[in-house]
Amino acid sequence: MKLFWRKERFREGGYAQKRRIFNYRFVATVIGVLCHIQVVALLSAVAVSLYYHDEGLLPLTLTACIMGLVGGLLLLLGRKSREIETGRRESLMSVTLSWFVVSLIGMLPYILSGAVPSVADAFFETISGYTTTGASVIPDVESVPRSLLFWRSITQWEGGIGIIVFLVALIPMTGESATMVYNSETTGVTHDRFLPRVGNMAKWMMIIYVTLTALCIVLLILGPMDLFDAVCHAFTCISTGGFSTRNISIGYWDSDVVNIILDLFMFIGATNFTLIFFAFTKRDPGQIFKDSEFRWFFGLIVVLSILGTVGLMLQGPKDTYTLWETVSAAVTQVISLATTTGYAVGDYNLWGPLFALVITFAMFVAGCTGSTSGGLKAVRFEILFKSLSNELLKRTHPNAIRTVRIGRYALSNDVVLSTMNFFVAYFALILFGSLCVSLDGVAFSDSLVAAVSCVSNSGGSLGEIGPLVGFSALSDANKVILSLLMVMGRLEIFTFLSILHPGFWRN
Repeated sequence: MKLFWRKERFREGGYAQKRRIFNYRFVATVIGVLCHIQVVALLSAVAVSLYYHDEGLLPLTLTACIMGLVGGLLLLLGRKSREIETGRRESLMSVTLSWFVVSLIGMLPYILSGAVPSVADAFFETISGYTTTGASVIPDVESVPRSLLFWRSITQWEGGIGIIVFLVALIPMTGESATMVYNSETTGVTHDRFLPRVGNMAKWMMIIYVTLTALCIVLLILGPMDLFDAVCHAFTCISTGGFSTRNISIGYWDSDVVNIILDLFMFIGATNFTLIFFAFTKRDPGQIFKDSEFRWFFGLIVVLSILGTVGLMLQGPKDTYTLWETVSAAVTQVISLATTTGYAVGDYNLWGPLFALVITFAMFVAGCTGSTSGGLKAVRFEILFKSLSNELLKRTHPNAIRTVRIGRYALSNDVVLSTMNFFVAYFALILFGSLCVSLDGVAFSDSLVAAVSCVSNSGGSLGEIGPLVGFSALSDANKVILSLLMVMGRLEIFTFLSILHPGFWRN
């Protein structure tokens, strides 16, 4: 029996139509290729283990073998996939399943080494890595072998570039228009059309990403970090992931130099990579500041940093920080959570209710579309704000005709409606996640922040699961639920939900 259905012709209403069958072989091929990419990443972690002579050698080697075997079997299953037409459904299924397949295999080093013996915990930690969430269930990361910490960091580095390069590189395989699919992933982007081919653009974006990572490593080494810490933090900074090699995160170094460097690269990571691409190729960095979403994002960072500083000064621990330390800590923490990175410069759980409100809003909105960050995105917040402004105007001037504009572009009603639908789905997932976490006996406010953290891929937390405590106290069921919410948030919600809709499976 064939592993895929054949194309058939049937009659409906007197017209001959073609039924296009789902190309499962294409899905197998894509995931198989991705598994082999993970083998290369695992072997780099094996090299780290050999260098430091730690206990991660056998678990990482076995995982690389399993990952390679699964990838080979999937590629074998996916032979002749190009002989069958592919489209959106295959692309959506490939992208969604790939997160789960690589995470289920990628969690094996944690389990086999005993660093994270629970399956639910290991799954949560791995999903948190690939989705660049940064929420952790490991209470003492400094006791984990360095090779596993490197693997933990590299999953975030891959996850950060995955959405903006892997999907774009995947588009030529689907036969879809690159511009249409990319714009559907990054609602409201109004940049120039892609002048080069998609594959060429993906290559340039990878070069930019690697260059930024290397530059961050060099600058961190010039500061107080050693090579290993610099590499791991550069991986998790530019990807806006937030995993650290220290129990108290970047507060371990207590360094203004480290904070400033990480602030810069977190901000770059949360900026639309399409903007960076065109600014780099056209040699016009000023083009970035002409973008409406970037200006909104920058403005939000400034306002939230001021509010956070005021909150820390008025309600934070007394006689703990000088004025400069207060400003530095507040700004770095706001940037970290607004870019969905999740580094902690201290126990911001003790910085007062105003600061807690500021960072919760920062996590909720987060960075720009087409970046490595998650969240609602600044452009959607801008659309919602301007749509509300227009609605208020119509209340007093019913005959006024105004459209929502992003920069010099007027958005169609379909785009505004899609943004509103996304907001409803985004908020509904947060309420669902907070309800589930509250069933573990966690206070509702803390449950709400935990849900915002996972859906927005930020990694921040408050209260009983605060920044220096983590998510280990939650039940296994909630860890699995929050893991699913991380994937849904990372895939912009609709990508994941669409494959659950009955219409997805209709021919």
